[in-house]
Formats: sequence, structure tokens, C-alpha cells
Amino acid sequence: MPKDFAGRSSTARRKPSKPKNRRGAVSPKARVLFHGPSFSSGAIVGGAIVILAAYAPEWLDAPISEISAELTTEEQTPIVEFDFPNLLKDSEVLPDPSVYEIPEAEIQRQPSSYSIQAASFKSANDANNLRAKLILENLTAEVDSSLVNDQVWFRVTVGPFPRKVEADRAMTTLREMFLTPIMLNNYN
Repeated sequence: MPKDFAGRSSTARRKPSKPKNRRGAVSPKARVLFHGPSFSSGAIVGGAIVILAAYAPEWLDAPISEISAELTTEEQTPIVEFDFPNLLKDSEVLPDPSVYEIPEAEIQRQPSSYSIQAASFKSANDANNLRAKLILENLTAEVDSSLVNDQVWFRVTVGPFPRKVEADRAMTTLREMFLTPIMLNNYN
């Protein structure tokens, strides 16, 4: 027969309870977690400490005659006058729009189309392999060759795209293929 360790069955025996301490100790269940008078006296003492910590340096540094003068005379409060509305009441501010004009030479032209360099290789075979992979991803790819430091390099470019949004989508596709694409702007 299985034994009930939780003591839930009615047939299980219970251990006899321990007798109370003769000295009248309070059991853990009878402890009070919140005591109102202790809390309120602690709050008052804590508030007094905070106020003393905040104002004690000022009281200790000020001469006693100055403190008593502040307490006895109320006429020492300064009268505050605001002159700002009177200063600008009758004046007129003229704007200078020339500050915001941009010279024509500094205005950047928008590119007419966007191309992307997918990668560059020393081997024409590697460049053509990447071009084939890009075509399978529905990207228009071309291989261009150029002479750099007396060496022939083969650059794989994607595009051109008429809008930047389409070029950004192609850049995302190239990044998903673990390539490091470079945006090329084409101006007319």
C-alpha cells in the first residue's frame, strides 16, 4: 500500500503539536508585519533628518543677525518687473531670406539611374559564375573589365534601376547572398 507523504488522507496520523515555550515566546504566525506607531515615528525622524541635511549648511554659514533680520522684516522682498514686453512693443523684426538660399553650385543633382557593383574579381570565370547566380535571382547583371594597376579586374554590376527604391531592393537581395554591394549613381 502506498504511503501518503503529504498527509492528505484521513487515515494518516498527524504528529502531536509541540507545546508552547514556557517563557511565552510568540510563534512566527503571530508576528506583526506593520506597526503603525513605529512607522509614523520613523517617518517623522527621517523627515527631520532630510530637512536638517538640506538646510543645516545654510544656517551654519549665515550670521545670526542676518537670520533674525530675515525673520522680522517682510519688506525686503524684491519687486520683480518684466521689461521684455515693453522693449519689443513698438519694434519690427525684418527677416533675411538670403541666409536660407542655397547656391546653385551646391545643389546636388539627382542621379538619372542607379547601378550596383556586386563584386569584382581577377578571374573572368569567377565573375561569370556570379553573373549567372544573379540572373537566377531575377537581377540584370553584366560583367565589365577594366585595367587597374596593370592588372585586369572584372566587375559584376547589377542594374541600371530607374528608381532608388528598386536599387535598394536589389542591394538587400545581394546582402542576403552574403555579398558587399556598392551603390553607383549614374548622371546624364
